Amino acid sequence: MNLSASPWQSVLDYVRSQCNDFGMAILDTVSYEGMEDGIVCLSVPDKFRETWLDSHYGSLLRKAFASVMGSAFVDYRVILRAVSAPVPEMKFTPAKPVVKRPAAPARPRKNRALGSPMYARYTFDNFVVGSCNSTAYKACLAAAENPGDKGMNPLLVFGASGLGKTHLLQAVAAKLVQDRPEYRVVYRQAYDFLRDTVSVFEAAKAKNWELRDKLAERFQQLYSECDVLVIDDIQLLKKSVYCQEFLAKTINKMRNEGKLVLLSSDRKPASFKRLAEGARPSNDSDVAELTSALLNHLENCVAVGVDQPDLNTRMGVIRQKSERLPFASEDREEICRFLSIPPRANVRLIEGMLNWLDAMHSLNGVELSLYCVKQLLVSPQNDGATLTLKNISETVAASFNVDMVVLSSKRQDRGASIPRKVAMFLCRELTSETEIEVGKIFNRDYSTVIAAIRSLVSMMESDAALARRVQDLRYMLET
Repeated sequence: MNLSASPWQSVLDYVRSQCNDFGMAILDTVSYEGMEDGIVCLSVPDKFRETWLDSHYGSLLRKAFASVMGSAFVDYRVILRAVSAPVPEMKFTPAKPVVKRPAAPARPRKNRALGSPMYARYTFDNFVVGSCNSTAYKACLAAAENPGDKGMNPLLVFGASGLGKTHLLQAVAAKLVQDRPEYRVVYRQAYDFLRDTVSVFEAAKAKNWELRDKLAERFQQLYSECDVLVIDDIQLLKKSVYCQEFLAKTINKMRNEGKLVLLSSDRKPASFKRLAEGARPSNDSDVAELTSALLNHLENCVAVGVDQPDLNTRMGVIRQKSERLPFASEDREEICRFLSIPPRANVRLIEGMLNWLDAMHSLNGVELSLYCVKQLLVSPQNDGATLTLKNISETVAASFNVDMVVLSSKRQDRGASIPRKVAMFLCRELTSETEIEVGKIFNRDYSTVIAAIRSLVSMMESDAALARRVQDLRYMLET
């Protein structure tokens, strides 16, 4: 099934209506390549656009495709294409000439896992470990170091999109390829496994026995003869009972032979819905349905989750992934701190933000100092004109875990006075309100506000931790 030009144009028009000029320039380079087994394929000319599309417009694209195609749509994927014609120019005028960097010397190719392509940078050394993902990291590393351990087989890594599941799975495959060259390691994304199994079934259904035998032989060589099988995003198999049953049989066979199976999904096993015997998956169900045979394996496996990145993990990710960016050297650490303060749901959003800064520098010649980065990323609603005394006070109260009523009360203990002083200080720093107006919201006169601000400034000069906390609150309010 393929989309006609008209439905694809409808999807494109809808997404364009929701994005800014830079997003429209990105979308102009996207091409529709077709659809297979419910997976829409889009192509872009480079990795920058691939990351930007996924991190900024993934949800909009899925919503638009589902609206146009209905239940036939499962998901989309983005591939890189060889550019044979000039890429549509993005409408930016460079402020400075772009200096061409000398091409890096070609590196010898290393052995790769069989199956789907893998990212060379997805290794354990490049994975930023934090409290949000340390258990999953340790489990995957243990599986890679001892793939014969029955207690870790099969291993399932679950979590929302963009939290590092693919990175961990490919890191296991990469380590096994490097450390155990005698192993046949197969890495496969779920839609590839779906295509491989369905193609054999469809060839047999069409009674094309020559093609069926050819596909079956390839399937046998790829899956049945491997030592380690890694399949990413198994929730994408929810529409195919045949494929799920085949995967369940493959897992059972490999476990009996002491071979490692490593899987990932967007949810924990308990969040899947069990499909009744002989039933077909519902097109209207919001919860992925799996057959009992496959779900039994998931419920009995080692399942480890990855969560949204916490502050320290965000900081580590930004430090690592921004090494290529020419941040002002004297501001680099503080820029990383500023970028890490706002909670972001996943690593892809962080990558998209860094790609945006890289684009602004490369295409517009923007200097990446702390001041310029803040100008590029500060939300329009927090430009000082709409940032109010009330929402500043609420943010400070939430950060110090006190009720707003405490800030305007007569309490003078440290648990009340410190957040009150911080709120007063930030209200004066981030708004144009006078000390009189600031005092009203805290039931204080203007002289008390002045004294509180001076007291806080003096405290911050001798208390680095307090100064850091106030600065972090300021970054949070500004973004």
